[in-house]
Amino acid sequence: FKGPWSSDLDSFKKLVHSIPEQYKSSFATSSKATIDKICDPGVLHVWESNSDVDSLLQLASIIAKLCNLGVRKNAGANPKDGCMVIIAEENSSGSNFSRICEYVGYLTGAKLRGHLEDTVAAYGKIVVVRGWDNSVLSGQREALEKTVRRINIAIERVLKMGKFEGKKRKIVWHHNAVIPFLLHWINTTTPALRSTISAITITGSLDFSTRIGPSTAGRANKVPDLERLEQYAKKLGVPVVFLDSSSQLINFDYLGTYMYYYAYYINTFLPSSLSRPHLEKAQDELVTFSFRLRAASEAKYGMEAVKMVQKYLDPRTAKQWAHNCINKDSYEKSKCRAAGKDESIHHAVQLADCPFARFSATPGVPAFARLAAGPASTSTPDHYTAAPVSIAFRKSQFRPASPSTFYILIPQATQDLEKVTSRIQGLMMAVLERIRREKGNPLLADDEKCMWRDVVKACTWALDGCEDKMPKDMLRKVRFVKQKLKSGTWGYAV
Repeated sequence: FKGPWSSDLDSFKKLVHSIPEQYKSSFATSSKATIDKICDPGVLHVWESNSDVDSLLQLASIIAKLCNLGVRKNAGANPKDGCMVIIAEENSSGSNFSRICEYVGYLTGAKLRGHLEDTVAAYGKIVVVRGWDNSVLSGQREALEKTVRRINIAIERVLKMGKFEGKKRKIVWHHNAVIPFLLHWINTTTPALRSTISAITITGSLDFSTRIGPSTAGRANKVPDLERLEQYAKKLGVPVVFLDSSSQLINFDYLGTYMYYYAYYINTFLPSSLSRPHLEKAQDELVTFSFRLRAASEAKYGMEAVKMVQKYLDPRTAKQWAHNCINKDSYEKSKCRAAGKDESIHHAVQLADCPFARFSATPGVPAFARLAAGPASTSTPDHYTAAPVSIAFRKSQFRPASPSTFYILIPQATQDLEKVTSRIQGLMMAVLERIRREKGNPLLADDEKCMWRDVVKACTWALDGCEDKMPKDMLRKVRFVKQKLKSGTWGYAV
């Protein structure tokens, strides 16, 4: 079966949901077989991950299931725990590996065992490996081969540890948006490991919001990379499933939409050492926003604006996190005026309510597209279709086509935005409950309370001073920021 070409997601979904009767059975069989593979609880799942907050929360949803958090009798490594390999995407600061290691240790309570010069960390049957820096697309051959080698060793050890033998000696590889390293691994790994691949998922590489094309994160992928991925998968006889927020109706940009009392319970999900950088980033953004508006109202830009911040923001609590808000480049005239736009004010309202910002500048919660894959995703066949697809990357067109190597995970026709959102809320509430049974309710540190009081004081001064110069409609919206600063979820919690 080959449907007509489409250039946008809505048209594609209509084609999928209106497939001629004679093809429906084979289409449904293909979809079910693919979903069964990417969610198979009986094989080893390998996750490439960064340490942004949405990625950590997605990993928590898997670890909670594998380690029976909240139900188990003993913390730490247990004989019945499931296995998992996490490849920590390397970054310039090296923080992804250390943050993911700390988080796995926090959730499992297992003793750390370091291997291969501390590039591999084992917490019972959950193993974290230092991965590749996906911003490096060429060169560094020796470092590349070392990375492949340690990943090979880690996967082999976990396959052995988990007794994945015979038909169960399989891996599902869940990759992030940038694929050249994955292609290199497939090409250069051992034949024994290459033959274990049963399915591949790619997260956040495509954007379906207007038409099919690379996402911001996926722009590093060239068309030949995607064509090679298809060739490799065909040769191996494995499906490649694209997991993307926009194709799954995960349309909201903020974690607070998907997690009840997010600003409060984030401190149960994460230890303060991991949540604090997100709080500090949000505080920096809020102060910058407020003083941009004040700078625009007084026509004081650059260093003049910075001096205002330095005068009204207490350096005793702000010294460690104030970066952009005391950078003169943040207060260029165009940036200060842009702070009055609706999207900027909306962002500030969200941060004032839940001041735990993602590290990435790209909008959305891309890692939540992975909640429908993996060994914890038992309900995926009831709500999603893995639509077999032919993609003409050079023409930005795609169509339903079966048989196929590529698949796009989309909600079934019975699903809508409200149902998808509600289901994610329920899932994350269940994960929270498991973690809360072991970690208890959040304990907020006094220095966090002091920091927030100083942020509220500085932002309120900046916003109060420009109210009389704002248009009425803008004033009404900015007052929501002030309201959330004082009585939003975080303001209430502290």
